[in-house]
Amino acid sequence: MDRPRALAPLTRGDPTIDSTAPVLVSVRDGIARVTLNDAGRRNAMTIAMFDALDDAFARVRDDASVRVVLLDGAGPAFCAGFDLTAAADDQALVGTFIRRLSTLCRTLRRVPAPVVVAVRGAAIAGGCAVVSACDLVVASAAARLGYPVHRIGLSPAVSLPTLDQAVGAGAARMLTMSGRLVTGAEAHALGLVTTLVEDDDAVGPAAEALATTLAAHGPHALRVTKAWLNEIDGSLDDARFDAPAADTAEAASTSAETAARLAAMWAQRARDS
Repeated sequence: MDRPRALAPLTRGDPTIDSTAPVLVSVRDGIARVTLNDAGRRNAMTIAMFDALDDAFARVRDDASVRVVLLDGAGPAFCAGFDLTAAADDQALVGTFIRRLSTLCRTLRRVPAPVVVAVRGAAIAGGCAVVSACDLVVASAAARLGYPVHRIGLSPAVSLPTLDQAVGAGAARMLTMSGRLVTGAEAHALGLVTTLVEDDDAVGPAAEALATTLAAHGPHALRVTKAWLNEIDGSLDDARFDAPAADTAEAASTSAETAARLAAMWAQRARDS
């Protein structure tokens, strides 16, 4: 039987700025800051990043000093979705990414402390799914969010358990079926973004101010509120997450349509390079 991985203690204060770790974590004044740390690839999600996020949120969950989680991304973009370059020779890896994303989304909902996410630049596909799973979303008016994945033979249905709660059925259908990228201002009108700021430079300060405000609230009361919101909206129901994740992961791993469209994408990129 595999032994569970030992978890390093949370860093107190600021994270190491020049760290090459895929995720940086630190705690200060009751705020756990979790940063996707691959700016060069627009924080595209890899297995290493999923592993690091699992560890980070396990530590945050067990740290009684954490009152709020602030999730952000290094560099100009929050998250560009999956790093599909890793799946160029292994279609099954796409299914693994989808299953890991589903686990991450339910983890974000079930971390006892509220999760604030700061969205600069773009939150695309899996990145948008992560945003939909957070409790409060701060974004700039010009940010771009959406699910442009049907063109490569993938379904964004893994995001529906949290996206539908955030924007309602009609907007969820528009976002997932059209594949259109919406602006932060449009996402705010739909209910996906909860705090809208003018530009990307204002996102960080606004998210930090919101996290600071929440950290000053009664921590037990805030956790009880989140727990009941989860109870009422079905976030504690594994079946709501398991079914779309299993279905879309299986299709992504084995379907000829996905294989053909991914191959066409790689061929186009090769021609463009």
